[in-house]
Parts: sequence; structure tokens; C-alpha cells
Amino acid sequence: MSDRGKSGWKRFAEWVNGDSVARDPTTQYVMNRRPVRAHAPQEFHEERERLRLKKFLGLYPLAASFLCLTLITILFVTVLCIPPFGQPGNPTNNEVSRHYLEYTEQETGATNAVTGMILSYRGFDTLGESCVLFLAVSSVMMLLQRDRNNTDQRTLHRLRREDAIERTHPDNILRKSAKLLSPFILLFALYVLFNGETSPGGGFSGGAILGGGLILYSAAYGPEQLSRLLSRSLYDGVRIMGLMAYALTYGIFIFAGANGITVEMEWMMTVIDLAVGLVVACTIYGFYTMFQRGKL
Repeated sequence: MSDRGKSGWKRFAEWVNGDSVARDPTTQYVMNRRPVRAHAPQEFHEERERLRLKKFLGLYPLAASFLCLTLITILFVTVLCIPPFGQPGNPTNNEVSRHYLEYTEQETGATNAVTGMILSYRGFDTLGESCVLFLAVSSVMMLLQRDRNNTDQRTLHRLRREDAIERTHPDNILRKSAKLLSPFILLFALYVLFNGETSPGGGFSGGAILGGGLILYSAAYGPEQLSRLLSRSLYDGVRIMGLMAYALTYGIFIFAGANGITVEMEWMMTVIDLAVGLVVACTIYGFYTMFQRGKL
């Protein structure tokens, strides 16, 4: 049947299916196959990489110098534009800072403005920081904790040998120093913790001192000796109770302030300082013992 006798729909169907193209030699296009390009030799690629590296090393010092000079210029201009220190007209000397300095003791019960700011006005931020420390040491314990499931015999043998060496060859100078300094470090840490609302210090400073004392005692007498005083269960209980005590005390503080209830703020600041200090001390000691031994 000629194309003239076909209906338009049939011709359209043949065109869609390609039948008409296959029978019409004028619409057939033969695509010449492109020859396969031969792979360049290895020496060519190495020479190209050397040229690129040489070009990069030539531009790198210039770019680094430009960035350094730009950064130095920005810093110098920023310093020159900063208002002189101590001027009464500085932007920092406004009604907000005056309010904090004048009403800190009345509103928070802390005579130290820094402690009142950290534990009261921005107490949620400090609570978040304590949670970050808690989660950080928990994550390190989950990753580095040594037990029978993730410790091979070679590691256990090495740990036993190190313990034997420490027991048979103790460092007498370190032990005498730790025996002399540990009580004073503990006493000073408690002083900083309980006097944070009236003097420079507080939870973070006292906790860091307490954690340093624990590390000193562990380094001198070994973690096994310290574990008799600070077992794993006691360690977990102290850091959990510290965080919970902070959250509960600060919640009471916020609830009382929002409802106009008069509460004794001084003991609240003391409890919060102590709770933060315990969390910080447990975090510092936990990092030390996990990275050193993998166990408490």
C-alpha cells in the first residue's frame, strides 16, 4: 500500500514507531563511529601533575601573603576603631551593665557580679554547658571503655604488665608530693566552690581544681588505688546527681522568680556552684582516665 492510500493516523503511528524511517532511505542517517582515543602514556600524566604542582606552589605564597596582610589590616583597623578603655561614653557602659552591677546582689543573692551573671541571668546557658560536659564524657566512655567485649588478650597483658611495673617501681617523689598537696588541693577546691557567690571562683574554677587533684592522686598512686575511694558506681552517681541538682535548683529559682515567691537565693547559688563543680571535676577526671587506661 502506498503512503498516499494510508490514513493520516496510520502514517503518524508508523512515524512514531520508526517504521516509516526504516523504509525511507532519505531519512536514514549513518553515524560514523568515533575512533577510540588512545590512552595517554603515564609519563605525560606525571609531567602534567608536576606542572600543576609547580604552578600551585608558585601561587601559594602570594595568596597566603595576601590573605595574611588582609587579615592583619582588618585587625589593625578594628583595634583603631575600638573606643578607648574606661571612657564613660563607650557603648558597653549602658543601662544594661549598670543594672547588672547595681542589682545583682538584690536579685540573685550573689555579691560577686560574675557569679550572679553566670548562674542567674544566663543560667540556662550555664546549664547547657554542664549538659555538654556531661554528654562529652559519656560519649568518651562509650567509645573508649575497655571491657571483655572490646579488649583482646594482648591489651590485657600489656595493662597487667604496666600495673606490675607501677607497683614494683613507684615514683617516690611524685607520691610524696601528691600526699602532701592533695589535701590542700581538695581544701582549696571546696573553698572556691562554696565561696563563688562572694569571691572570684565558682563551679567551673572549683571543679577544675578538684579534677586536677584527682588526676594528681591517680598519677601518683594509680587508678586502682583511687578506684577504692571513687568507684565506677560512685563516679556515675556523682556526675548524674550534680547535673540533676543544678537543673532542679535552677528550676526552683526560675519558678520562684516568675511567681514572686521569696526564697533564700544564697543557698541556691551555693548548691548550683557545687553541682557545676562536681560535673566539671567528673568530666576532667573522666577524660584523663579514659584516654590513659580506658577504665575508671
